[in-house]
Amino acid sequence: MTSSKPLIKVQNLKRHYTMGEHTVKALDGVDVEIFPGEFVMIVGSSGSGKSTLMHILGLLDKPTDGSFVLGDQEVSNLSDDEYAALRNQRIGFVFQQFNLLNELTVVENVALPLAYSGVDKAERADKASVYATKTGLGERLDHRPTQLSGGQNQRIAIARALVNNPDIVMADEPTGALDSKTGKEIMDLLHDLNDQGLTIIMVTHDPVLAEQGTRKIVVKDGHILEDVAGEKAKRGKLKDEKLQSIGGLSFKDLFMIGLREGLLPHKMRSFLTMLGIIIGVASVIAMSSFSLGSKKKQADQIRALGANLVKVIDARLENETLLQARRNGSQGLSIKDLEDLEANIEGITAKSYLRESPMNVIYKGEVQNARVLGIGGDYLSVNNHEIDMGRLFDQQDQDTAARVVIIGSGLANKLGVENPLGELLIMGGVPYKVVGVLKNKNIDLKELDASSLKDTNLDVLIPFETLQSRTTYLQTRSELDEIQLQLASEDQLYNVGKSLKRTLQNLHSGVEDYQIVIPLDLLKQKQQSQKLLDILTIIISSISIVVGGIGIMNIMLATVNERIREIGVRRAVGATRKDVLYQFLAESMIISVTGGLLGVLFSGLIVIVTSQAIGLPIVFSVTLVGVSVAASVITGLVFGLYPARNAAAMNPVEALKSD
Repeated sequence: MTSSKPLIKVQNLKRHYTMGEHTVKALDGVDVEIFPGEFVMIVGSSGSGKSTLMHILGLLDKPTDGSFVLGDQEVSNLSDDEYAALRNQRIGFVFQQFNLLNELTVVENVALPLAYSGVDKAERADKASVYATKTGLGERLDHRPTQLSGGQNQRIAIARALVNNPDIVMADEPTGALDSKTGKEIMDLLHDLNDQGLTIIMVTHDPVLAEQGTRKIVVKDGHILEDVAGEKAKRGKLKDEKLQSIGGLSFKDLFMIGLREGLLPHKMRSFLTMLGIIIGVASVIAMSSFSLGSKKKQADQIRALGANLVKVIDARLENETLLQARRNGSQGLSIKDLEDLEANIEGITAKSYLRESPMNVIYKGEVQNARVLGIGGDYLSVNNHEIDMGRLFDQQDQDTAARVVIIGSGLANKLGVENPLGELLIMGGVPYKVVGVLKNKNIDLKELDASSLKDTNLDVLIPFETLQSRTTYLQTRSELDEIQLQLASEDQLYNVGKSLKRTLQNLHSGVEDYQIVIPLDLLKQKQQSQKLLDILTIIISSISIVVGGIGIMNIMLATVNERIREIGVRRAVGATRKDVLYQFLAESMIISVTGGLLGVLFSGLIVIVTSQAIGLPIVFSVTLVGVSVAASVITGLVFGLYPARNAAAMNPVEALKSD
């Protein structure tokens, strides 16, 4: 028996469209009631309004005016999300063109409404398999629509319409694209479902089929022209009308849809789109790593020479300036200065001093490119020198002003002998015996051009006492060219520097004929000046990321236009606008995040290969890597939002009409 309570009741239903200056009245005051268990045939010529009526009854479109009650609920004023939830739970659609997603298997197509209900993947697959089997597709579960016939595809559509156990199945010309035999099979299946109590509303042009339902509604010019009984009279019963909230797509579902349906079908296009992100992220990380590696190399080399070192260097005044300094009471740098500094400043762990002599160094008649230094104190330890061959100067060398030298490894190599110990160097016309060779410190002076350091591998060291007694110099010249003070730690450099300045001002009667040099501070100043270049590099690299983001937006806009029908199908089975927005946003995020991660890997390869080739330390900033990946994520979010919003805003009816 027919339930006395209608499943659908519409009164004075109107749907008007504005086209330029004209108003098209697709529906203009329709009144109709449909009861549970009916098989209603809606017929009419093209443009009569029958499809518009079906779209409104199927919750794909909203009326301009009038009342639409589904069960006990007035739905005409519900939100889009509430419409989507009702479609998902209470309406199933069967379309003339099937509207299946070719990238999905039979089971996955059937399970699509369940995905938007929040059902987990395993349960979806099980339930979809049951309904696909019921419609005769049990042996085709893993096939795709392109591998099946039209009749089989329509069976997929019917199974999809039934899988959420709806109140109503909306069938829009379900046999229109089928041959007569297959069409009869589909109609038999629909009648069987109606016999089991399912309410079916079907649009058809076929006059024979129009008579086979329980009712025939004829629509013309937006009005119901005729509403008469059909051949069937079986009725069913109304389901529980309470609207349940739907769970929506899970993160995993969004990821898989974006990957399988959005990106993998267009692998090359997807890769080229993310190329801008890859290049941007890789360039930011690589350039910063090269900068950090260069700075680390510089710092390591400074530390090898003595990072916790303070130098006081004589200004080497000349002529009238030198005489004026002496008249003002300053005698220049001297050993006495060193003794006073050591006595008045705390934290000094070692000290040394030196004086440079302009003597030529001759070996076997050839002048060598070398610097002659008379050294005293703890010169080797203060400057982190080690003896590779031979010995250090001893007390006897100093007491007797011995003509002995220690040479750098670079000069030792230039001599062209396997063992330079015992070889004689002629300096100032006097022979000096080589008693030691320093280890090579592998210092790249090009990296240290701001530190005023010299290549110690070409030095010739002699005892200070030897230099004093065996060479002559102007009486007014300073006794020392340089005083070197080693501190307990680098942290003391700043405070000791200030104390040095105060003490030396007193010792030199206010005459500044010296310079206080802290190599590490000079290096820091140089690195500070490099920050502008680093910032410019990051800005240029960031532009690459932005360009990549524009590429993502461009491709996503094209993707949305290509997949309008898919959007309509998803909306028809219950996807909300938010579901569609998240789906396309997920695709842009996959592109950007994957591009960011590939950029990190690519930059790692570049940095490792290039750093090894040019001798830089391999340094990565974890923070900058994180920031770069975060930037790629934000880029995907920002530039993917507009295309995703466009997709979400599409009208389901218009989307389903798209070719």
